[in-house]
Amino acid sequence: MVSKRNFWVALMLMTLVMLAGCSSQTTENSVSADEEQAPIHPVEIEQITKGTLSNDLNLSGHVMAGSHMAVLPMLTGEVKAVHVKNGDTVQRGDALFELDATDVELNIAQARAGLEAAQASLTSAKNMRDQSVKQAEMQVEQAKNTYNMISNAEDSSDVDLSEVPEELQAVFASLLGGSMPTEQDKQQAKSAVRQAEMGLEQAKSTDQIKAAEASVKQAQISVDMAEQQKTHAVVKAPMSGQVTGLDVSVGEMASPQAPLLQLVQMDSPVVEVNVNESQLPNLKEGQEVIVHIRSFNQTYEGKINYISLLPSEQSRSYPVEIELANPDGNLRVGMLAEVLIETGGDNEQVVAPVNAVIEQNNETFVYVTTDGTTVERRDISINGETAEWFGIESGLQEGEYVVVRGSHQLYDGALINIRNDINPSFEEQDDEEVEQEDLDDEEELSEEQSIENVERSSTKGN
Repeated sequence: MVSKRNFWVALMLMTLVMLAGCSSQTTENSVSADEEQAPIHPVEIEQITKGTLSNDLNLSGHVMAGSHMAVLPMLTGEVKAVHVKNGDTVQRGDALFELDATDVELNIAQARAGLEAAQASLTSAKNMRDQSVKQAEMQVEQAKNTYNMISNAEDSSDVDLSEVPEELQAVFASLLGGSMPTEQDKQQAKSAVRQAEMGLEQAKSTDQIKAAEASVKQAQISVDMAEQQKTHAVVKAPMSGQVTGLDVSVGEMASPQAPLLQLVQMDSPVVEVNVNESQLPNLKEGQEVIVHIRSFNQTYEGKINYISLLPSEQSRSYPVEIELANPDGNLRVGMLAEVLIETGGDNEQVVAPVNAVIEQNNETFVYVTTDGTTVERRDISINGETAEWFGIESGLQEGEYVVVRGSHQLYDGALINIRNDINPSFEEQDDEEVEQEDLDDEEELSEEQSIENVERSSTKGN
């Protein structure tokens, strides 16, 4: 029994030893696999040199109309006539369209009827006032005569009742007994005079006439507005220009929400370009430039007439307008224009290829290699550019090597495999390592370069 137990113990120990060896080997293999999985990026590099970078600016822009306006009707209605077609040249005030004005005519008739009613009310108010004033004046005169008669009478026989107003007959009737007019009688006659004078003042009031006159003015405004609407039935050119974008026919409905056509004035076209902050010091209003239209292979003289104070919100570049001198009939809105702005003064400096510079998240940097196997991300400052080169103000030195292709997936400290034959000064890679790279690296490099070109184009476009 003892020997059998020892056998099983020994067997278990041997199993544990074997498992520990397998575990150790697995760990070593895992570490080796991790080391082998570190990506090596195929790239091409180029050496930094010094060169003469011209300060002349080559900018791309587009031809824009000197004036451009959409034509919209002022009222809604059916199109009864169209007097122009695309390509016609019109002058300011020329008739372009005619709209159905039936509803407008009805509005005018209604407004005129309201005006006539208001004028009749005004005439009636004036006549009533005149009659009231005349009647009140007669009452005042009679009251004054009665007061004078009572004041001057010595007895009742001196009073002629036929001359006494009807409302005072009762007063004088009490006097017919032969008694003298009392002081109360005189005060009552005087009060009658005051009441008659108050009635006259009230009759002379013009409040009703003013209200009637206001109604007449309001009705006249309604007539004027309705007649003004009728003038809008004929749509006229708001400026001189060429008709374009016409897309309406007789019988269709027109409304103020949709333009009927566009008027474009190309007598004084402009070229609009966008410049970055570093280019602004080389520009000023009134500066003469050269504009080349590639589609016609024609060159025009131009002059900067506007530099925006504010950058555009998306690209953060500054719009600049260039007025063209002696334009011809060939120019069209939207044509691509190349603008050459001579600033003078060329200087020698450190330059880097455009393909090496990456502009991302408001940062400008390159990838530099000093040993041919790894790269270092390096921030740089730019002080000028051409179509092929950037002028480097700081961050790079002559003789250093930068990645010009394959930088899309790089990062600081990334491993690289140099694919171009540039004979760098640092130790070259072993031939065996180069032979291990297959055509997949070339395809990967080509794909990465395509992505870089798209991103650079998008960045510059913004």
